[in-house]
Amino acid sequence: MSPLVEAGLPGVGPVWLHRCGGCGVRQIRPRLSPAALDVLYGADYFDSTATHGFAGYARQRQRYDRDAFFLARELRRLRPAGRFLEVGSALGFLLAALMPITRWEVEGVEISKFGAWYARDRFDARVHRGTLEEAGLPAAAFDYVLQKDLLEHVTHPRRHLEETRRIMRPGARLRVVTPNGEADVRPLQRAAARLAPGDVPVLDQGHLSFFSRAQLLRLFEDVGFRVLSVRSIGIRRGLRALGAVPGWRDGTRAMRRTDPTAGAGTAKTGGAGLAPERREEQAARIDAEIAACRRRIRAWRPYYYYRHLVKRLDAPRPGFRRARRKALGVCAVETA
Repeated sequence: MSPLVEAGLPGVGPVWLHRCGGCGVRQIRPRLSPAALDVLYGADYFDSTATHGFAGYARQRQRYDRDAFFLARELRRLRPAGRFLEVGSALGFLLAALMPITRWEVEGVEISKFGAWYARDRFDARVHRGTLEEAGLPAAAFDYVLQKDLLEHVTHPRRHLEETRRIMRPGARLRVVTPNGEADVRPLQRAAARLAPGDVPVLDQGHLSFFSRAQLLRLFEDVGFRVLSVRSIGIRRGLRALGAVPGWRDGTRAMRRTDPTAGAGTAKTGGAGLAPERREEQAARIDAEIAACRRRIRAWRPYYYYRHLVKRLDAPRPGFRRARRKALGVCAVETA
């Protein structure tokens, strides 16, 4: 692994993104400690008032209702009932939407203390707090595992996928959604080249690993999965990451190399968790944001199909080979 570009992780400080000279995989090295992960994915990660993390997550509550509708149809096609696990369940929106519309048992795993608490408290969802490895789930227990925007956040992707395979029954399905690493790395490199001395670009959402399509396929097959399908989505995001949209700036923020807390909340949101009164205050703020963003049309069934079609149209056509390499990836695999 050789250094590629320096970046800043809110609450953690400056880190170096390294590139493997053999396979080309890019990762943050040295790998973060559990204490650093607690700070990085603390309560502020889902707070709309914070300047890092997934600040707009609460506004997407109805989108998860729509995603659950189509996921429930997929689960029913596979079998009438089974065990479903979402790794990286965040605030539990998908679990909450899925539970009343399927006969499947639904569970989650979430590293954020606040996220796991919110899902349990607000939706009575069954969520294991910690990493998948820490959850200690039984072997061959699940029929379908979903990992959306998760693999780029784990410190040991191969070890994580080996644990994923261990908990899946023979023939079980795994669906992974993860950004193409180039779409993350290219803006960082452009930002680093134009910043003033002493500044580093910020990795707002805390991504730790960056994969290409070929690297993902090799990783899945090495671990023992059989790849069923792969498709790319997000051509607009891919073109922006390439710098192919004239006049468009990616808006990558900067932090001082000497300021590890830039863009982060206080240490109280990290490993120690939030005090009960602050936790309720933040949860109430998220509840209010969900209510304020709710729109009747988004609950209309024809709107579900309209948005589903729009998402399909945002997938690159075969002629957009260059953009396809930069777009998001969706990979469906099953245990051998």
